[in-house]
Amino acid sequence: MTCKSRRKYPMRPGAWRRVASRLWTTALTEYEREDVQKKTFAKWINSQLVKNNKPPVQDLVQELRDGEVLLALLEILTAQRYRRERGRMRVHQLNNVNAALRALEAAGVRLVNISGADIVDGNAKLILGLVWSIILHWQVHCHLRELLPDVQQSNLEKTLLAWCRAHTQNYAGVDIRDFTRSWRDGLALNALLHRWRPQLFDYAAVLRAEPRARLDHAFRLAHAHLGIARLLDPEDVNTEHPDKKSIMMYVMCLFQSLPHSRDDLRDDACEDMRDDMRDDMRDPEHAPEVLPRPH
Repeated sequence: MTCKSRRKYPMRPGAWRRVASRLWTTALTEYEREDVQKKTFAKWINSQLVKNNKPPVQDLVQELRDGEVLLALLEILTAQRYRRERGRMRVHQLNNVNAALRALEAAGVRLVNISGADIVDGNAKLILGLVWSIILHWQVHCHLRELLPDVQQSNLEKTLLAWCRAHTQNYAGVDIRDFTRSWRDGLALNALLHRWRPQLFDYAAVLRAEPRARLDHAFRLAHAHLGIARLLDPEDVNTEHPDKKSIMMYVMCLFQSLPHSRDDLRDDACEDMRDDMRDDMRDPEHAPEVLPRPH
């Protein structure tokens, strides 16, 4: 039957090659995104560790395995002290990591399908997922919920996107539809900065620049005038498949640093933007991820 089936539905010449090419491209894209996340998430952690004069992380996955960096990070984020075991054996690493996971749950970070063993074993995807949950909770949840106490966790991404769209209206070349390709040419980042700090630069001059020069310009200004660490490099954003989480992380830092009030996010200010986005959000490419439960 198998042979007959193959004769009845033969694979067209070159089809296997095209399938293999698509699979390879998908795998390569995922690898590139994971590589960008390792770099940008490590930079975010280092921007926190420096507050307590802790040494920077060089290899995110390897250096989080013993729980020491996680506990040091949580001491900064929660302003609490945590006991740790100084031994080098696996049992000591597990105890430290589990202590960090308990502290995260106590802070209101919901952890799903992740265990201490996953971290100690160096599971890169789960470690990146854990760091992403930490970033979301402390970089956006706590801050955004101070402004909008009734915001639902499923609406956080849409609310952040609506804020970006509402404050970049009428800027030439800017049409923010997502946290990936809409940021590749650098105009969206510069528009947000110019909206709040128009005295810093001439937006028309930025329009004439190349995409990577625009991105570098935005990162330099954000660092110099807002104190935002250079979490991204131009090549991380100006690429065929930008990493959504890394861009969201940077925009969260902008949101937290730029002057705004509850009125900036009030329903009547962003409702038109949300209506305009509603159809886009039904597209899987634009669908918001399920975010960790805020504290």
